[in-house]
Amino acid sequence: MNTGLYPRIAYEGIKKNGRLYIPYFITCILMVAVFYITHFLGFSGILKDVPGGGTASGMLGLGAYIMAIFGTIFLFYTQSTLIKGRKKEFGLYSVLGMNKKNLGKIIFYETVMTWIVSLAGGLVAGIGLSKLAELGFTKMIAAPVNYDFRIYPGSVLMTILVYTGIFFLIWLNTIRQIKFSTPIELVQSEKAGEKPPRSNWFVGILGLVVLGAGYFIAIKIKQPLSALLWFFVAVILVIIGTYLILIAGSVIFCRLLQKNKKFYYKTEHFVSVSSMAYRMKRNGAGLASICILLTMILVMISSTSALFNNSEECLTARYPNEIGAFACKYGYDESLVDLSSRMDSLLKASAEEHGAEITDNKTYYVYSISGYLDNDNLQISLNSMSEMAFIDYDKVAQIQFLDMDLYNRVFGHDVQVAPGEAYVGTSSDIEIGDTITVGELTFDITGRFDELVDEIDPAAKIAVSPTVYIIVNDLEEVATHFTSYVDYDGSPMLAWFWYCRFDTGLEPEGQTALADTLSELMDKELAPLDFTNYYCDSHEAQRSDFVSTFGGLLFLGILLSLIFTVCCVLIIYYKQISEGFEDKSRFGIMQKVGMTRKDIKKSINSQMLTVFLIPIVFACVHLAVVLPIVHKLLMLFGLFDVPLLIKTACLCAAVCLLFYGTVYKITSNAYYKIVS
Repeated sequence: MNTGLYPRIAYEGIKKNGRLYIPYFITCILMVAVFYITHFLGFSGILKDVPGGGTASGMLGLGAYIMAIFGTIFLFYTQSTLIKGRKKEFGLYSVLGMNKKNLGKIIFYETVMTWIVSLAGGLVAGIGLSKLAELGFTKMIAAPVNYDFRIYPGSVLMTILVYTGIFFLIWLNTIRQIKFSTPIELVQSEKAGEKPPRSNWFVGILGLVVLGAGYFIAIKIKQPLSALLWFFVAVILVIIGTYLILIAGSVIFCRLLQKNKKFYYKTEHFVSVSSMAYRMKRNGAGLASICILLTMILVMISSTSALFNNSEECLTARYPNEIGAFACKYGYDESLVDLSSRMDSLLKASAEEHGAEITDNKTYYVYSISGYLDNDNLQISLNSMSEMAFIDYDKVAQIQFLDMDLYNRVFGHDVQVAPGEAYVGTSSDIEIGDTITVGELTFDITGRFDELVDEIDPAAKIAVSPTVYIIVNDLEEVATHFTSYVDYDGSPMLAWFWYCRFDTGLEPEGQTALADTLSELMDKELAPLDFTNYYCDSHEAQRSDFVSTFGGLLFLGILLSLIFTVCCVLIIYYKQISEGFEDKSRFGIMQKVGMTRKDIKKSINSQMLTVFLIPIVFACVHLAVVLPIVHKLLMLFGLFDVPLLIKTACLCAAVCLLFYGTVYKITSNAYYKIVS
């Protein structure tokens, strides 16, 4: 057989099926372009001299890999849909004498043509738009603008390698589908699955149980640490439950509609419901995919937008003063009291040498120990990994002891507690009675200062685990009771935390320079003493990192949402096109017995109201339920403004609903043109 025949057949096949392939090409080009842009921003080094650019680059680098993985999954899904529409054509080629090897060559040339168009178009678009994306991103993270245009060969090469691998895997998958099908099966592929599916109540109920479990986890979680551990479990359960409910539940839903004679036996409902009943298993999977994509878009845009808009408040929550120093050492050491005073004097003297005027000075230290807080009792004897694996992480807490005299002197209070008594505060939802026991030491609680705990630790509300602050009469005497506690590897559980923060009156550049100088001073003094951790930061230096982090998250969220949106549109489009071809003969028969074009339009609208509102409704319900656990995660970044998060989520949902309706209206017109 003439070798040139295969490319011509492949080209003609793509050309004749342009309605299917053009959206596919556009999607492939977009995915290639976005991958190049993300990889370019993450790995080209254009952000290396930008304050906070390292964080942003790392985030975008991770985003590039996420997009590659998602691109692989989605292009596999889309190509399977395309080949399903081409199987009859391949079956006819088989009947005319082509064997599986010949069909494989046609598929090979189709894949190569798609690969060339996708890479060429995607790289041209990606390179052309990369500067615009760079300018938008640098604007978003408040970085200096560079107008030099550049092409990063590494990103070009990586894009070619990644998408060459993806299209190679797609080609192998397509060959597999054709190889294991007989010519008769290929010819009759359009009629495959015409048996009406049975209503599977067990699967539907199982889906409700799984979805309910995911919802329960999302609502029950109270602490950020638990949110970190259980978030992905809840997400997986919601995804599985959504698929099970929409696959099985949609079949049951159609059966119930058919039993409702007043609803079913109407012109606008009869054809749409009866045709959907025959394909609801596949239809339900498509609706579930749309629902999950919409949910991901809503969650990503809502959370990243809220974070970005609240970035200044998040920064202030973590760094309330211009300069902040911290040091940590494990174990009890009575010489640390003198070290605290010496370090305070050294830092202040160095700051004054740089022209700083010290104000709002807060220098103090605490002893801290962690454990399992249950019924006013902190258990700190968990000393094995097996014990830690089965505890309720909502009850993991940290106790910080602060000396009464030091607390009064630094924060300007007049708290009085006797030995054996405690003045207690916590920013978390922890129930504490009249006493609290830490290990074997019990304190009578004489008062609470929950609303003032941020004086001691401005970041108390965003701690991974909840913290209880206890003012005691003699800190050194209390600390000696916990010297024997060690964790599962023998390390002391008692930790000494030293804090020093103050304002300087310096310009932003001066604050950053001073923080660097103080960091060097702390390293010189504390490194020989085996301190676990120590650092000095400035509010202004951290501003760049915060803006870069939140701006990077928003930018990545926008890119991922763009890809998910395009994928969602493509699923809806292919769903309408494929169902249009399937329903064409049914509507043709109904037109012969008197069904008008007006009736067809009513039937299509009925189908939209019956089925296609399901994904957006489910997505909005998912968003409302997972918002509490999302808020717990955002608390780790310093976002406490719940009304802001809710307003952002509602706005995103409204925009998404409008967009979804517009897309469906456009694609339903394509469906109408086919069936009429």
